[in-house]
Amino acid sequence: MGFEGPGVYEIVPYQAPSLNMNSWEGLMKAGAVVRTYPRGKPPTANAIWQLALVAGSGDSAEYLIINVRTGYFLTATADNTIVSTPQISPADPTCHWTIKYTPTNGYDVYTINSKVSSRGQLSVKDFSTKSGADILSSPTANTDNCKWYFDLSELGSQK
Repeated sequence: MGFEGPGVYEIVPYQAPSLNMNSWEGLMKAGAVVRTYPRGKPPTANAIWQLALVAGSGDSAEYLIINVRTGYFLTATADNTIVSTPQISPADPTCHWTIKYTPTNGYDVYTINSKVSSRGQLSVKDFSTKSGADILSSPTANTDNCKWYFDLSELGSQK
């Protein structure tokens, strides 16, 4: 489960590999919050994310993370709050993310960091391993609840 650059992925919390990052309830409206949800085979469309390169390359590459079901961008709307998918310009830095390789205990995992430094990185609130946990843009900590797998295995040739 590794990140291979732009493509379509299921994004999975390192500390809870039976869950995924989910645009909550699959709502087809701007502003849906993002939480953990049990993984399906195949994953539901609101748990699949398109990563599109918007600037830079290598470790400084910036990506839009776009929900496949809704087309809305994952956005760090405020410091230390739940992330959501508002209707926003792709040029807005709050929807730009860098992906950093952070191998842990032999696993290929990554942190997802906001371009806006005060927004930190994506994390699962309170280290939760339960469905429905908020996914936050929280201060950079690089702890296990801030690490993610990028899974292509159930997506076939969508990359």
